[in-house]
Amino acid sequence: MDKDMSEKKRLTISLPTHVLDDLEKRAKEKGMTKSIVIMLALEEYKKGQK
Repeated sequence: MDKDMSEKKRLTISLPTHVLDDLEKRAKEKGMTKSIVIMLALEEYKKGQK
């Protein structure tokens, strides 16, 4: 997360219901927004791609 967090763009995606349900559950459990959960997951994914 070394990019400036003030630079944001909106993204619309479609997810299967079970994936969205899981995302919402995880976000609520961690006290985070769905956007933050997705952002952190992408950061972890990128680390594994190096």
